[in-house]
Amino acid sequence: MSDALAVPETIRALSRVFMRTMGHFILDEIARLTDRGDGDFLKGLVELSIIQATRPLAGSGIESHRTISVRAIADSLCLAYETCRRKVMELQADGRCQRLTANRLVMAPGLLESPAYQAECDERWRNLRSYLTELTEIGFDFNAFNQVSPQSMVRAPNLSRAVAALLDDFMLRLMEARVSNEDDITDSNIITAIMTMNGEPVRFDREATWTYASTDTPPPDSLRIPVSLSMVARRLHLTEDLVGRRVKSYCDRGWIQRVPGGYLFVMQFQQTDAAKRSRDLTSQRFLQLIQTLRQMGVDPAKVGRT
Repeated sequence: MSDALAVPETIRALSRVFMRTMGHFILDEIARLTDRGDGDFLKGLVELSIIQATRPLAGSGIESHRTISVRAIADSLCLAYETCRRKVMELQADGRCQRLTANRLVMAPGLLESPAYQAECDERWRNLRSYLTELTEIGFDFNAFNQVSPQSMVRAPNLSRAVAALLDDFMLRLMEARVSNEDDITDSNIITAIMTMNGEPVRFDREATWTYASTDTPPPDSLRIPVSLSMVARRLHLTEDLVGRRVKSYCDRGWIQRVPGGYLFVMQFQQTDAAKRSRDLTSQRFLQLIQTLRQMGVDPAKVGRT
């Protein structure tokens, strides 16, 4: 992938600061997609892929939409074709996507014009602002990252819809980079939740935040808290049984440790080269999003005051 090249050292030096805060934003977006998929994250992700690929270039009629094939969705998300086809059929049955031809799909007609969609966009923009405010309040300097290239600009009727489209692209690129099959998507989400929730004490301790800021400076276990299966399930809007099965498999492999009060993701596995690279690239994508907001006239350090 083109953006999987060298990550600037300034990003590596602060990647844990990004991830402690923005990890929670990512979890919010994962839970939203799970709800959108009626409890099925993968279904919500496939719908998101259709929406993002078929946004109309101009006008609002269905003839102005771009199209996408099931094969293209499967390839971009690294899904088995039959799995993707089943999810598309479910979305069609729900009236949430439509076939223009045997092989070409578009989003549900009128979706982007609905009041419900506007309300969702407004809520996502408010949520993002709250996390940007949190970063500002702990002393994070967005101006230190002017060298990061922005995402592509998005044309939309208003700011919150433009931000929602940028967030859709952010999440798709994040998931495309993390997974190799549909089982890994759920595993990746659960692991992200456990790691993020383990780090809550550091997130709200300003001194510890900056002491353990870099991808190479992990906090000690004494500054992390265990999380229960029910906590993870609630955070991701999944069933506790499903979370329990996935966590057990990682406990058996030694990646997750059962401790009094719940579970900790073993720090050794957060410090592999692959894990560091994933964390750094997630941080880089987040900063690309921030730079795009700046191009749109939004100052990330002041959004909490507007």
